Amino acid sequence: MALISRVGGWALAGLVVVTLAAPFPSRAERRMWPQVAAMHPMDGLTTDEIRSISDILRAAGKFDDTTRVVSMTIEEDPKDEVRAWRPGQPFARRAVATLLSGGHLYEAHIDLAARSLLGWDEVRDHEAALTIDELMSAGDLPKQDPRWVAAMAKRGITDFRNVLCLPLTVGPVTDPAMKGRRLLNVPCVDTSGAANNLWGKPIENLFAQVDLRSKTVLSVTDLGVVPPPPPQTPSHAYSDSGKFRKPPKPIEITAPQGSNVKVESGQVRWDNWSFHVRLEPRVGAVLSLIRYDDHGTLRDIAYQISASEMFVPYMDPAETWSFRAYMDIGEYGFGVLSSELQPGADCPEGAHFLDLTISDTKGMPVVSKGAVCIFERPTGDPIWRHSELINNTAEVRPNNELVVRMAPVVGNYDYLVDYVFDRAGNIDVRLGAYGIDATKGVASKTLSDPTAAQDTAYGTLVDERLLAVNHDHYMTFRIDMDVDGTPNRLVEDRFSVRRLEQGQRKSLWQVESKPVATEGPITLPLNAAQFRVESTGKTNKQGYRTSYQLMPGHSDVSLLANDDPIQLRAGFSAYTLWSSAYAKDERYAAGMYPNGNAEVDGLPKWTAAKRPIEDRDLVLWYTVGFRHVPRAEDWPVMPGLWHGFRLRPFNFFDRNPALDVPPAVEAKGTK
Repeated sequence: MALISRVGGWALAGLVVVTLAAPFPSRAERRMWPQVAAMHPMDGLTTDEIRSISDILRAAGKFDDTTRVVSMTIEEDPKDEVRAWRPGQPFARRAVATLLSGGHLYEAHIDLAARSLLGWDEVRDHEAALTIDELMSAGDLPKQDPRWVAAMAKRGITDFRNVLCLPLTVGPVTDPAMKGRRLLNVPCVDTSGAANNLWGKPIENLFAQVDLRSKTVLSVTDLGVVPPPPPQTPSHAYSDSGKFRKPPKPIEITAPQGSNVKVESGQVRWDNWSFHVRLEPRVGAVLSLIRYDDHGTLRDIAYQISASEMFVPYMDPAETWSFRAYMDIGEYGFGVLSSELQPGADCPEGAHFLDLTISDTKGMPVVSKGAVCIFERPTGDPIWRHSELINNTAEVRPNNELVVRMAPVVGNYDYLVDYVFDRAGNIDVRLGAYGIDATKGVASKTLSDPTAAQDTAYGTLVDERLLAVNHDHYMTFRIDMDVDGTPNRLVEDRFSVRRLEQGQRKSLWQVESKPVATEGPITLPLNAAQFRVESTGKTNKQGYRTSYQLMPGHSDVSLLANDDPIQLRAGFSAYTLWSSAYAKDERYAAGMYPNGNAEVDGLPKWTAAKRPIEDRDLVLWYTVGFRHVPRAEDWPVMPGLWHGFRLRPFNFFDRNPALDVPPAVEAKGTK
């Protein structure tokens, strides 16, 4: 869970800062250079705007040499203004900055057009996400503490040049004595004998707790010496793989007649779809104003879709592990940790690449290259087909997709987040889990050892004296639907069983539709109903209210006790689907500041008001939940595992919207 990312051309891995040589060809001719001025109300901050924010804060006396920026983002204009905006029209431009200054946390609200500070508020009793500077410095603190040095000597380690210490968030802080401290727990790994895998030799049963404000070690926890894993950590480089598999003949995604994707600034157009993409330091890619061209009429489907929060609790009760229950987005940041996507590997060679422009901790713009790619691909499957044996006719149409992809790397885990659009009006939201298992040092080499039963109670042996610990992932997406406009309602189509009194058939099921009146979690089992967002003002040709259905995919929910402190701050993970009334500031499922928070915040807190959502502007929240019981095949690097859900038109159109997709033969012949 240590920070490993590429920001502004640097690799950040706990203490280690290394300039990386480019491992793949230059993308200069394809890169979209950083914008100077925003072209769209939903554009992310530009390099000039980030500099302007810093200048405005300095002029107001709010920014000095000790101030550190946590984040700078746009403050979105009112929804009705953005929906009504058309290219060429002026628009307001505001920003919000979160800063640490003098041991306090502040929020600044800035009018960029007027170059003025609109608000400066101290945020009390909360901790902001971690900054790069803090994560970089935290790993050095234990090495200066005599208690930690003595604990390492017990393990035979006195030379710390190959010791990498990992800055980990501590979870909810419940001890009143720790109030006001900015805490990290810092375990370490031995990187000697490691090539590209830093996770093979944990220095087990030992960690230091540090206070970032005072830059001191508060305590050192040592549960005893565990024999180290093998001296050489397995490499996942191709040169070390054995190369037993014959290289295949190339299989490529190409567009010999040119791309069908148009990307102008953040505006994307493909087939009948259009939407806007921006990148934020906290959540990464944000898709807004998602519309479908229905025979010349641009129809609204969703105002905005983005990641919201990721909760990752590990299932080991040891003191050195029980705190590990991360909020990967709210504590670290998916945008900040987005990795550079590699053409020809992460994305096709001809993909469009977007850069992420963020502020560093000193208020200066930093550009992370190729943080998002946008590409089309043939699926190899038909989008629809029918062969009729009676009159010997056959019609089949090929399916193509548009993919918007980012790849945040949160320590040992690589995530791929895809937003996928097809030609029948479907939107798939997909989460891919890649990377390396988080490992724990144990005494057992194999299951035949006498200590194996105890050692493997909370995970799987993946190598000698190395356990991959069981854990969960709960990724919540915020889905602001605007189906044919803002006034919508959430509908449950329940499947009810009806008994038949006549004939041989004794039963069947039928659909009973019922609107959901107020916000909150959906407690009905997801397989007992369909869930749709309906327009309250528009119908299709047949008279049905136009709607989009949310089709569940992976939907595990947290099994942790309701009174468990780590569960209290991650209450969103108790249910797969939530609904809420739209509120501009309600964006993050665990609240604005989950770092160290021990209180209930976010979705459970907001929806306790039971605001009405019928014929209103409403938001859905879907948690892609899955449990990870590690396996031998996950080591030393995991094959990807995908999870997700679908948004599907349901009486939104008058007929199959892909009916006019050309046959494959005609498409190939197009010039």
